[in-house]
Amino acid sequence: MQTMHSPPTTRLVAMTVLALVVLGCRKNDKLPSLHDRIIAANSSQYCHSPDACFNPSVLAVEDGYFVTTFQSNKFQHAHIPPKELARYLQELPMQAWPQGPSIIISPTDDVTDGKAVQQNFQLAQQLCRSLGLEVDVRLGG
Repeated sequence: MQTMHSPPTTRLVAMTVLALVVLGCRKNDKLPSLHDRIIAANSSQYCHSPDACFNPSVLAVEDGYFVTTFQSNKFQHAHIPPKELARYLQELPMQAWPQGPSIIISPTDDVTDGKAVQQNFQLAQQLCRSLGLEVDVRLGG
């Protein structure tokens, strides 16, 4: 004999299961780090040609960052305000990280306000390290 659940009961069970799954996936009320997501995605599988394997790079400028990614066989550039850098990097597709959880960060050479560039440069390094990324600093951007 098969038992039929009423629609409200079925919805309640489904919502409870979904809530438990979401809570179970969270670690100390945080989503997995960007580092862990990149490792889990086995992002190296997206590197089909050694000449076309580039992770994101961040150029610190006076009013934020220029982030360069390599997607769909072409370079893409985005100007990102300082407060949006973490979200932007976390929302990049895993294909944007073919060399694993690492990123290049440089300060621009074209400056009017060197203090602002240096501040953004330092903040980008701290932020990327907090996301679990290996930071490769390159001066003379």
